[in-house]
Amino acid sequence: MSMTEAGGRRRNTLLASLVLLRRLAPDITVSEMLAFLYVAENPGVRVKELAELMATTGATASRASRALLSPGDAGVLPPGRGWLLMASNGREAISRHLFLTDAGLELAERIDGLIVSARPIGAAPRATVVSLRTAGAS
Repeated sequence: MSMTEAGGRRRNTLLASLVLLRRLAPDITVSEMLAFLYVAENPGVRVKELAELMATTGATASRASRALLSPGDAGVLPPGRGWLLMASNGREAISRHLFLTDAGLELAERIDGLIVSARPIGAAPRATVVSLRTAGAS
């Protein structure tokens, strides 16, 4: 089955986005994918809030986000993908907020491009399903 329709539009956008992430980072974890996508949707999110969004523990959200920091950043964990930046907001020195780096923004734009070019997930259009059911009843 092709991932592209006759008109050239991607059908499996979610899958294509995950494949893109795997292609760029073959060893990426699901937690890292979720952390990246949630930060892309919620710039400035704190790790504690990220854990709630990911429906996981603070430790898991912290590990995932720290693996997405750039090599050399304070607190970075291997592999240091360079997609996130962790910064304090000045008023709360302890609280760390997560943002996309330039590389993270580029990746988010690529994923946005996949999403914009797609159609919603679905099988056949409703009219086709109804006609198939009617044909089967004969």
